[in-house]
Amino acid sequence: MKLAGAALVLMGLLALLFGGIPYRKTETMAEIGGLKMQATERKQLEIPPVLSGLAILAGAVMFLKGQRKPQG
Repeated sequence: MKLAGAALVLMGLLALLFGGIPYRKTETMAEIGGLKMQATERKQLEIPPVLSGLAILAGAVMFLKGQRKPQG
């Protein structure tokens, strides 16, 4: 539980820092015989800051719950 919480906090912080997940998309524009023209476009999957904040909050709760020792 502690490890999952820490990972969730880390992913939330990275999403806030970078604003999303960058990726590249390659498309074939034209193909004539053996000649192929391709275009590579840089895109980014944007993650809303509210979602990142919720991930940090949920991860912190999971991390802290994992640290508590049962009383008794």
